[in-house]
Amino acid sequence: MRILYTPVGDTDPIRGCYDGGMLHIVRHYNPDIAILVLSKDMEQKEAANHRFTKALKHVKADLDIKLIHTGLEDVHRIDTLQPFVDHFYEMLAEYPEAEILINLSSGTPQMKLIMSYLSVEHDAVRGIQVDSPQRGSNRSEPAVNDDEDIDIVIENNFDDQEDAENRCHEPQMGYIKRNNIKQSLYTLVTSYKYKEAISLYESYKKTFNHELDNDILPLLEHARLRLELEYKAALEKINRVDGLSLISIFTDWKRIKLHEFLMLMEVRLKQGNIEDFILKITPFMYELMLYYFSTTYHVSWDEFEKWTPGGPRTNMLSFKEKHPQLYSSWYANTKTPQFNEIQLSLNHMLHMLVDQPNVNPLLLKQLNDIRHIERKIRNKIAHEVVVLTEVEICKSVKIKSLQVFLELIQAVFSSIMGQAKQNKLIYDTINAYVLDQIK
Repeated sequence: MRILYTPVGDTDPIRGCYDGGMLHIVRHYNPDIAILVLSKDMEQKEAANHRFTKALKHVKADLDIKLIHTGLEDVHRIDTLQPFVDHFYEMLAEYPEAEILINLSSGTPQMKLIMSYLSVEHDAVRGIQVDSPQRGSNRSEPAVNDDEDIDIVIENNFDDQEDAENRCHEPQMGYIKRNNIKQSLYTLVTSYKYKEAISLYESYKKTFNHELDNDILPLLEHARLRLELEYKAALEKINRVDGLSLISIFTDWKRIKLHEFLMLMEVRLKQGNIEDFILKITPFMYELMLYYFSTTYHVSWDEFEKWTPGGPRTNMLSFKEKHPQLYSSWYANTKTPQFNEIQLSLNHMLHMLVDQPNVNPLLLKQLNDIRHIERKIRNKIAHEVVVLTEVEICKSVKIKSLQVFLELIQAVFSSIMGQAKQNKLIYDTINAYVLDQIK
């Protein structure tokens, strides 16, 4: 379905024996519906002799014409023309699948400005400008007088002739909004708000006239999925760009998951989402230590775990049989050595490492520092009824910044993985490529 949305002005329907903008668009674009937004003056003209509907029906007999009576008088004031916008959005809601044509040539200059804005704002809308026969202002030609016979005016219309020229054209107005859209994309991408960036890009991709790389949308979708820890789905969207692989530096799934989670923590901190960053520290460190014990001390935690009404518990007597040295260290350092079943935590695993001869002293110190800081931060937040700033949190736990704390966690991760820290966050690599394309 094709719909023409049009204001109506003095050049409509016919002026100086030629089509006005509204009539010329109907003649050459053959819409199914024409929605005419009328000021009070145009309402009176239509009521007097049906000049608009008669002329339109002459050109297209089966045209469905809908008249919107606004009652507006001060049509030279742009702030009074809100109904033109309101009815436009009502039309979009009523006909979501329709192709929309907007007349840019009829009505007051203020109406034309609003129509131009609406055509620029929506990619699915086609703004149509109709040149006057003089290729300039046709104000010197008199408008149809109220006492003129509209049937004779229609009969003497030169545009009704078969060889009449088509004066319609669709101005490329995307340049008006392109820079603003690019700036909005820049802000969203650098803020790692990929879902919003995708929505913006898809809404306005026609504006760019295919000037952007075809990899932009797959890259944004990759980043969104990856930030949701959907690593495999992200790679299905795209796994390489401009000769650069997006595949993880790790090959086994356990290390990939830990690294992806750590990168998510870094993004949350960069976004200023301090609460979410802090909430992720404990589960990350717990999973990292499970991995460390499984690879360094060959602990298979599932062997010692059982489910109880209070959740999973680790049987320390069974653990003692398989890993007596770790058990002995735990027993000597825990505050609850009498418990045969424990809810395994980072604390318990740190107690197991204290007396191990082969543990790296620096790693043990770093782990204890992380646990100490993490506990103090969580306690601080738990006992406050207001949202704390990063400065307040860092001051209370005596660290320079949460970034420094993150770097400590990253150092421990690299040490356990036996691999140097990745120089650049994968999301920053993606962002750099996208931003280079939209600059």
